[in-house]
Amino acid sequence: MVEIIKFIGGKMEGAVFRAKEAIVSGKTIIYPTDTVYGIGGDALNPDVVEKVREIKGMEKDKPLSVMMADLNMIEEYCEVGLWEEIILKRHLPGPFTFILKKRRDIPVTGDKTLGIRVPEFEFCNRLSEEVGKPIISTSANKTGAPAPTSFEEIKKEILESADMAIDRGPTRYRRASDVVDLVNKKIIRKGVGVIDLSKFPE
Repeated sequence: MVEIIKFIGGKMEGAVFRAKEAIVSGKTIIYPTDTVYGIGGDALNPDVVEKVREIKGMEKDKPLSVMMADLNMIEEYCEVGLWEEIILKRHLPGPFTFILKKRRDIPVTGDKTLGIRVPEFEFCNRLSEEVGKPIISTSANKTGAPAPTSFEEIKKEILESADMAIDRGPTRYRRASDVVDLVNKKIIRKGVGVIDLSKFPE
């Protein structure tokens, strides 16, 4: 049975601690970000990655994005040149998913690229810092269904498939993140963010 933790009126540290415990022990969690509610866990654990894909009804080879703590963690797993660093520093934390060339293998993707997020939300930032490694970050819905922007919008089937769920009420932006491909220099999905493509080098 899923464990539900609420921290609408504060008590964030307790929620961070419980979520960290769940992730490091190989469990899946549903958690709020700045954009939508996500489902995730330890992105370096192949069993957790497989379970998240099963919950969402995803194909086994479809890549998942990850949430990271900061630029230092991003550079550990991805190739970040000077202009990529400028873009990342300008827009993170924020409502963006940036696709970068990966530096090392990670179970969430068999591609040469990796989607990364640093949400504009203190809970996510603290959780990422405490866990100290990438956390799976994909919307808490079946593939193709609308992404939930409040706890009440999470479908029962999804909720009951997770080990833990964090209820923080509605998300800040109530809309999905932009997906920006910094490898091919294009916007894949327009969300709530604002980014100037003219700043991309040729």
